[in-house]
Amino acid sequence: MAAPAPPVPATPVAVASPEPTVTPPVFASNDEALAAATAAFGEYQSMSNTIAHEGGADPERISDFAVGKVLESELGIYKTLSSGGLHLIGNLAFDSLSIQSADLESGEVVAYVCLDVSGTDVVDATGLTVVPPGRPGRYPIQVSLLRDSASDRLLVEKSDSWSGSNFC
Repeated sequence: MAAPAPPVPATPVAVASPEPTVTPPVFASNDEALAAATAAFGEYQSMSNTIAHEGGADPERISDFAVGKVLESELGIYKTLSSGGLHLIGNLAFDSLSIQSADLESGEVVAYVCLDVSGTDVVDATGLTVVPPGRPGRYPIQVSLLRDSASDRLLVEKSDSWSGSNFC
């Protein structure tokens, strides 16, 4: 009886590696990031004004425009308005927004903003102001916006008073 033949090694089969997926950057340029940040901050501010005009009613609407610290802060402000019978008159505005930094790949943007409160007042149910006298009309702030991949839009994440020299 003959000895069994040694096993024949299998011929290696070439396995094709998938092509790496290249994710395009969120923004093609700083100008595009600036335009998106300006639009997103404007939309956020518009909804914030609407909720404040309505005395803090339906505050969850701001969650389409804000996340993180800003969302928590806004919800606290609206709760104060609602519980105090207060509402905003006029509109918070901003008269400049400039890029401090932009990550074109991820869509994260940090910007300097001049917040204009000069045309606003907060009043109680009788129409009396609750704003302290001598309040400045404009504030320099630094805001951070993050890209929300689900909605493919920028959301305001942080808004801090600027402690450096006033750029407004």
